[in-house]
Amino acid sequence: MNALRTLEGTIHYEVTGRGPAVVFLHSALADHRQWRVQVEALAQGYRCIAYDLMGYGQSDNAPERYDPADTLVALLDDLGVETATLVGSSLGGSVAIHAAVKYPHRIRSMVVAGTGLFGFEPPNLEGPKPPIYAQYEAALAAHDVNRLVDLAEAIWLRGIDGSDEDVPFASREAFRLMYREFLNTRGEFLQYPELNDVGLLRNLEIPIMVLLGERETAFCVAIAEHLEATLSRVTLVRMTGAAHFPNLSKPHEVTDRIRRWLHETSV
Repeated sequence: MNALRTLEGTIHYEVTGRGPAVVFLHSALADHRQWRVQVEALAQGYRCIAYDLMGYGQSDNAPERYDPADTLVALLDDLGVETATLVGSSLGGSVAIHAAVKYPHRIRSMVVAGTGLFGFEPPNLEGPKPPIYAQYEAALAAHDVNRLVDLAEAIWLRGIDGSDEDVPFASREAFRLMYREFLNTRGEFLQYPELNDVGLLRNLEIPIMVLLGERETAFCVAIAEHLEATLSRVTLVRMTGAAHFPNLSKPHEVTDRIRRWLHETSV
């Protein structure tokens, strides 16, 4: 991997292919390898940039006060990229939205899947949480890595009502490897308490595609529906058989959707 020293620390990244720039942003349970299938396929016509967010993978831990949009733009500057399309999953979606709000002239369009949204507080979600969430919290408190990996796969990769057959074996193995490495080397999710993009969404005028799995968590469903109701140029795509990680459970379908999106938004 390549390395870039920023004001906040060193990040590690990979660049594959040539053409218009596309930046891939991973979730909090993964690293840049989450997007490997999409990068390998899209590098035939695009300059695919995938990096480990600070606090993840091979990149440094982030300082106490940290804005991930600044690091993203520093990477674009270093690579000589004037504008890029962002593709983000979960936390990576939050970072993509934040970067587009803060640096709108640097972002052409965006694809987010199972996205978060900094500062979002959902309305009261109906019904009690399934017991598996309490089991996950208990495993987290005990730092039971094996149990955490199993539960995370059940909640976010397969979806609570899903099964192993819903996700390709290679995707399951990649997810389990990335999350296990995170738990063994970092263990704590990076927080961004000072960031709040909710009130700034109406300023976003770029085209945005939101991928929403049918087995997504209630919190992320609320975010996706809020984006659909708020943004002026949004396309919400509901994906059957997917949960929080459509690009892992439906890798080729998501690749095709991104490819078509890149073609459509480049016109």
